[in-house]
Amino acid sequence: MELNTRLDRDRFTWMSRDLTSSDRASMLVEVTAPALPHQERTVPTNLVVVLDRSGSMGGARIEQAKKALCAVVDQLAPGDTFGLVTFDDQVEVPVPAGPVIDRDAVKRRINAVAARGMTDLSAGLVRGLKEARRIEALEGVRVLLVSDGHANAGVTDPVVLGRRTAEFLEHRITTSTLGMGLGYDETVLDEIARQGSGNEHFAQEADAAAAAIGAECGELLGQRFLSCRLTVALGNGVREVRVLNEVASREVEGGVQIELGSFSPEQTKSLVLQFDPKRAPKPGRRKVAGVRFTYVLADDLTDHAVSHTVWAHIAGPDDRPGKVDRDVMAEVVFQGVQRHKRRATDALQYGDLEAARRRYARALRTIRRHLPEVPRNRRSEFEADLAFIGDALARLDAPTSDGVAFIGKSMTASLAHNSRTRDRRRPSA
Repeated sequence: MELNTRLDRDRFTWMSRDLTSSDRASMLVEVTAPALPHQERTVPTNLVVVLDRSGSMGGARIEQAKKALCAVVDQLAPGDTFGLVTFDDQVEVPVPAGPVIDRDAVKRRINAVAARGMTDLSAGLVRGLKEARRIEALEGVRVLLVSDGHANAGVTDPVVLGRRTAEFLEHRITTSTLGMGLGYDETVLDEIARQGSGNEHFAQEADAAAAAIGAECGELLGQRFLSCRLTVALGNGVREVRVLNEVASREVEGGVQIELGSFSPEQTKSLVLQFDPKRAPKPGRRKVAGVRFTYVLADDLTDHAVSHTVWAHIAGPDDRPGKVDRDVMAEVVFQGVQRHKRRATDALQYGDLEAARRRYARALRTIRRHLPEVPRNRRSEFEADLAFIGDALARLDAPTSDGVAFIGKSMTASLAHNSRTRDRRRPSA
């Protein structure tokens, strides 16, 4: 596993008595999984699907979802594990999590699911997580929540649901979500996927659900690096750290721990962190952080770790000004734009279109102000966001309920890609 870190400057003026936010150190972290020899799959795949069967899922939506799940079952080997939990205002387990021995029997149970009732998403999710926990698989389990609606029964608070999902990460259970249509609550599904270190899919049309479920299963089958976690311990030169990306993280003693889910061979994920400095007593080196990346190799379930120490050079009174790493600074700006998009999307969720317009406008101004300083090989991403946000503002000039819903859901999906599963080597088109 390749772990690289870069600071935004080659030297810092931390001897000043009045340190401000402009003195913060920004650090780019990139983790790249190595290529591995191709081999026949020997590690079991463990998948539990939590399927919304409320009344709004009736018709094409639930039929496409069932068709996609049957296709997933056809890809699983007898040693793999599959489970299906369904929910409306009641929860049922048509397929208890277990080995896929009789594919036809599993598919018959999938096809027997019918839409009805209200949407107690919390009860379905918790039962799915418990089914996954019951497997007790060292290789880890993926829970995929598929829903088209707003949670209108049981627990509906996104923070509570996300926190509950995060509790299962210690058991190597990650959670992804698929929102179907334009009626689901993207705030809830986004928080569940973020805290569960999974993926977030958006299928506006029913037939797109099959592709999203297939993509999730395909990624799951290809993962070879599991339970990936980045721990950042503060050095004596800094006093606080913040993660700019929207990832599942928590404070630990002396630093922060970030959950990165699983990796496929040759996959890269990128993060940006910022550190508030302490006043340095003299020029020279100051420790910024100790960075440690841990993971489990799926092939033999062995634990691995790679780590190194990050140092900052403190400039003296007569030293030249620090040289800025434009690539790192571009990533800081890019994540800042994503934060503006998040706040705009949150405003849309509450029906405050004017606040959303202001946030989108700030994002546009940020891009335009910094674009001349962005390295040429990074500009396409900024230009894509420029067009994307511009389209959102144009839709808000003549808003319709469907148009506003589409903006919120497409922006949330964009945020998941640009911030949570960020791979700068393969930027979005």
